[in-house]
Amino acid sequence: MSDFSIAKQLTGINEGGYVNDPNDKGGETYAGISRNNWSGWRGWLIIDGLKDTNGVSAALINQKAKANVQLTQLIWSFYKQNFWDINQLSLIHDQQLANTVYDFGVNSGTVRAAKYLQDSVKLVSAIKLSSDGIIGPLTLQAVNKSDPAKLTLIYNSKRQAFYSSIAKGTQARFLKSWLSRIKPYKT
Repeated sequence: MSDFSIAKQLTGINEGGYVNDPNDKGGETYAGISRNNWSGWRGWLIIDGLKDTNGVSAALINQKAKANVQLTQLIWSFYKQNFWDINQLSLIHDQQLANTVYDFGVNSGTVRAAKYLQDSVKLVSAIKLSSDGIIGPLTLQAVNKSDPAKLTLIYNSKRQAFYSSIAKGTQARFLKSWLSRIKPYKT
């Protein structure tokens, strides 16, 4: 069984604090949660309150937000529900593999993360598996029967290829950061 708190700590390093980069397709972002993609997240009410009280200084927003216990709880539950639980990552036996699938899901979407896992399983084993983007009982069984080191290596190679393929135009400047996300998960 893999532990969400371990994966969240690793990915949390990459997600950072408040940013509103005009070149980022996610737009205004806090702790990796983009307003464009998650406008209904309840934490935005707290962030908006901090901006109203303190102005739009990212440094000041980050300082006040980090001290907000309710906001921290909202962040943890958001990531657990939307990125960890949805892909049943607690049921992956290898923590390192669960960590990298979680991180990729946060950064590139849970369906893509699941499909890449299914594709990777097919490359390291003779197990027939559908790449439907849903981590269910068959995927979990296949993942847990596969060599975790080989599976993690293939998975991260696929991640690297994906990041390289989307690093075009205004997004090219994010490639180094995207690739650095893979380093903690190298076997």
